[in-house]
Amino acid sequence: MAVSKLFLTLVLAFTVLIISLEEANGAITGKTRKLIDMANRKGPYLGLVIPNLFEMNPLLQHPSYKPSNLTIDYAGRRFRFGCIDKEPVVLVMTGLAMLNAGITTQLLLALFNIKGVVHYGIAGNANPSLHIGDVAIPQYWAHTALWNWQRYGDGPENELPLEVNGDYTRDIGYLKIAKYSVNVTNCNSHNNLLNNIWYQPEEVFPVFGSPEERQHIFWVPVDPLYFAIAKKLEGLKLEGCLNATTCLSHTPKVARVHRGTSASIYLDNAAYRSFIYKKFDVSPVEMESAAVALICYQQKVPYIVIRALSDMAGGGTAESNEAATFITVAANNSVEVTVQFIKQLSLKKYQDV
Repeated sequence: MAVSKLFLTLVLAFTVLIISLEEANGAITGKTRKLIDMANRKGPYLGLVIPNLFEMNPLLQHPSYKPSNLTIDYAGRRFRFGCIDKEPVVLVMTGLAMLNAGITTQLLLALFNIKGVVHYGIAGNANPSLHIGDVAIPQYWAHTALWNWQRYGDGPENELPLEVNGDYTRDIGYLKIAKYSVNVTNCNSHNNLLNNIWYQPEEVFPVFGSPEERQHIFWVPVDPLYFAIAKKLEGLKLEGCLNATTCLSHTPKVARVHRGTSASIYLDNAAYRSFIYKKFDVSPVEMESAAVALICYQQKVPYIVIRALSDMAGGGTAESNEAATFITVAANNSVEVTVQFIKQLSLKKYQDV
């Protein structure tokens, strides 16, 4: 009997190991496949793509979120199912930066019956007219860290390598690093060995195109219906205090804005903040949203991004790190606006029936 129990234990352990290895290699096991099929029969869902746990936890604790008993773990991601105001939703955390956000969004759209994506979280702020605690909802997103770094000695009049093939362009613009030199005296003009950085569009392969025939896009628009619905949130009351003694000096607001930008770079530099605002008219600056936008664009799935401003991206005081102080306020505000957006979206759906 003892030998039989030991044998069964070893078989079970081996089976679990095989399943774990299969899923690590991207295979969908029978049990996971059945769970995915069962979930999809209850769809379609609104996909909520969330960068980190500190941004997801306030939603899990929000009274409007009603979790189901279904959770699916696959490829290192956990997909949580529930409802917000009777709207079926799938929550998934991406992790930090562009690669994680892109992979997670693609998995979400490939595995599940998703009718739209809402991406929310915190962000730095490049727009002088906005403040910490405000929630920005941009109409367009771009990835601004795909560059062609020009060799020293060449300038704006010189063609970039592979530009003639259509691989790179000078249409979007560039950053001249020499403009940001300091302690340069007795010199009317000066240069810098780092020269110029030219911003590049993304190479994409949309489902509505032909496979292996590339297209290019820089500014990715959010869904126009979602953006119109977001206007109804502009008077929403938001949280302004961390505790009884630490409050913002202004009342936070929701603002639809022109553009937002992402890069796998934490921006805490006043000069670059000022440059990127003047160059591209961006408000939120962060590390994931453009990846979500690019995946949704290529898969032809409507999306919107809601970002609460937690810091000034280097434009605040030299003594303070605003993100460390107001990250909780920003995360809570991003969740509240997301919940209210979903309620408005759900109301619009029932009005159209």
